[in-house]
Amino acid sequence: MTSPSVEPPIAPRPKWRERLRALGNIPPVFKMVWEAAPAIVVSSSVVRVILALTPVAMLAVTRLIIDSIVGYTGHRSALPHYFWWLVGLEFGLAGLSTALARLIDFFDTALAARYAHHVSVRTMEHAAHLDLSCYEDPAVYDKLERARVQGTDRIVMIQSAGRWVQELITTASLAASIFFFSPWLLFALIACLVPAFLGETHFAFLGYSLNFQQTPARRELEYLRMAGSSKEGVKEVKLLG
Repeated sequence: MTSPSVEPPIAPRPKWRERLRALGNIPPVFKMVWEAAPAIVVSSSVVRVILALTPVAMLAVTRLIIDSIVGYTGHRSALPHYFWWLVGLEFGLAGLSTALARLIDFFDTALAARYAHHVSVRTMEHAAHLDLSCYEDPAVYDKLERARVQGTDRIVMIQSAGRWVQELITTASLAASIFFFSPWLLFALIACLVPAFLGETHFAFLGYSLNFQQTPARRELEYLRMAGSSKEGVKEVKLLG
């Protein structure tokens, strides 16, 4: 007679106070990113700032081009002598935007490799300095597992933070230009962004909480995978059943 399976209890969702307290871990993460590759971080930041300001520059050039065309078609003025230079500048800014986006992808890939290597080395150094008695505690294994996994998982957070800063600069520059024409459009922009920001923040915290709670299960799964797929483990399973 088989015993009924017992479902694990559902962990409570993190409260907003816990979520805000978790934000205190962000500065140490970025410190490790800086220690892993300071040159790449500086280069990526500079490129992101330039790319974030490119849309505003393109809009300014487009405005001059459209004003020139409207004045010419309305027979109010002739095309300015620098009109085709403006068209060429528009194409140049579009090409520059594409090139900078590819350059950011390269920096993200290089930073991911450097950061994963840096975190892995620090994890191995810390594990080597622990006492043997620490390895008898499952909580220590869970912490080491989180540190090992975060060597790759935190890359997504770091790249998202870079994109968030880039989009923030773009939004701020566009908002300043919109406020110049109509302040009400700026208020509408803020009203549209706040719900999206709250939603993204809510589900980001839920995802982190879920990954944190699944650490023991992932560690057990990794152990079973190694025991069932390695040649030593398969031999023992076949011999001992």
